[in-house]
Amino acid sequence: MQEGLSVIVHAIEVSRAIFARMKNFIQYRIACTLQLVCFFFVAVFALEPKKFRPDDPLAPNFFKMPVLMLILITVLNDGTLISVAYDHVVPSRQPEKWNLKVLWVVSAVLASIAMLSSLLLLWAAIDSGNPTGAFQRWGLPFIAYDQIITMMYLKVSVSDFLTLFSARTHSGFFWSMRPSPILLGAATLALGV
Repeated sequence: MQEGLSVIVHAIEVSRAIFARMKNFIQYRIACTLQLVCFFFVAVFALEPKKFRPDDPLAPNFFKMPVLMLILITVLNDGTLISVAYDHVVPSRQPEKWNLKVLWVVSAVLASIAMLSSLLLLWAAIDSGNPTGAFQRWGLPFIAYDQIITMMYLKVSVSDFLTLFSARTHSGFFWSMRPSPILLGAATLALGV
């Protein structure tokens, strides 16, 4: 290849890598937003802790999480999201274009899995005092409501970060492509906080 053409080929490869990173970024952002909004919407309107635990003075009429925890989840997600710009990607061999239907469907599937698992965990934890409930059948103890709030913060936070690793690999499992050290460091830092 001639010297002048190699610069053009390199520019095309770099632009395709940027496109792949942008697609990862948008897919993760949509999935996380859908997960958080839908989880809290359904949890607030469908699960009433007071009905499951009428004797618990800490159980409110509807599920709520302290605003500080929500802000912390959002800030840590955004910090990790910035590191996607430095992630390892494989540039497409063919020219790419936006396929928003596929992008939204994949994001919605990723968000639905995380949201449903969060709702199931919340329901099982709120119902932990029920002798025939899931926690009792699994041999787990009764959980106080403040412990449930902490557990749900950890669950939502961890599932958001794990969604990032699923959103960045399009052709395989999340472990099929090694993340960049910056992305791995940002995720580890966010999970440690």
